[in-house]
Amino acid sequence: MEPGVVGSSPTGGTILSVSDPAGLKSAHARYAAFTAERCGFDFRSLDGPDGYLFEVSDGARAAVFAAGAGSPYALNDTRAASIARDKAFCADVLRLAGVPVLAGEKFFVTPRWREMRHPGREAADALAYVCASRLPVFCKPISASNGLYAELIESAAAFDDYLERVSREHFAILIQSYVCAPEFRVFVLEGRALFSYRKSPPRLVGDGVCTVSALIDALPRDDSSPVPGRVVRDADGAPLPLNAVLAAGAVASLVGPANRSAGGAADELRDGARGDLERVALAASDAVGLRLAAVDMFDCDDGPTIIEVNSNPMIATLEDHGRWDLIETIWRANFNAALR
Repeated sequence: MEPGVVGSSPTGGTILSVSDPAGLKSAHARYAAFTAERCGFDFRSLDGPDGYLFEVSDGARAAVFAAGAGSPYALNDTRAASIARDKAFCADVLRLAGVPVLAGEKFFVTPRWREMRHPGREAADALAYVCASRLPVFCKPISASNGLYAELIESAAAFDDYLERVSREHFAILIQSYVCAPEFRVFVLEGRALFSYRKSPPRLVGDGVCTVSALIDALPRDDSSPVPGRVVRDADGAPLPLNAVLAAGAVASLVGPANRSAGGAADELRDGARGDLERVALAASDAVGLRLAAVDMFDCDDGPTIIEVNSNPMIATLEDHGRWDLIETIWRANFNAALR
């Protein structure tokens, strides 16, 4: 059922019924509308049924939130959010604070703004760095989200191809060490771990007929998600050629981003987090200055190691698992921060 229109603003925005917010295109708007109803607040979409710009009012005060390309989280100030948005800067801040974070280096992939930086971090330097590194390495733009252009690079030729593609949309990348370890996300809210889960990469299930390449092409994914990677490992971690045929019921995993939008899964969702994961997540969010953060980390043999810190995380995983209580907790805190 689409949410009903019960009024309109002078600028054309619509006041939408929140009895069924599922019709709103913006997930953040759906969560805000749901929580507003629970709080007895008014919710108004300012761009019709899309909901990427919306207002919430408690009767005395009102706040406008921007989703989509914006960030609706009033809990985080601009200073902290801007540090988190730059993956290289964020890693430097974590190292300064003594928080364990993956080793890596930032490089620029286009000559744009070259006059604003010292030499030594251009595309040719990036290639030299990769050639001198223990392969594979993991590369990603410093400011992308949803796993876009986050890829495993296994050779200099593959990196050349990656540079050509990523430079069309981004100006700088982070090259990190490749780690094979369990990956977790810990969601931090105002000084505590609210929930956590283990992230699993997209999985292929064999049918005894289709090649690995065909199984990758058939994976469901969001329209905006990255093109699936082509590095595949079997259940024992051994690499699989793309022309291999998986036996019926055999499982293999794609090496690359484990984001939900790319077909990854969230396993072991729980309230709070394991003690060592929580300690590192809180240290990371404190170092950056975030009141709300999704902290991704590897559970390495020598302890948790930060991959990145997200200041504008999606929480659709909670919707997938029916945890509207946690969605409400997050958005109540966000309303409290905005309606001051």
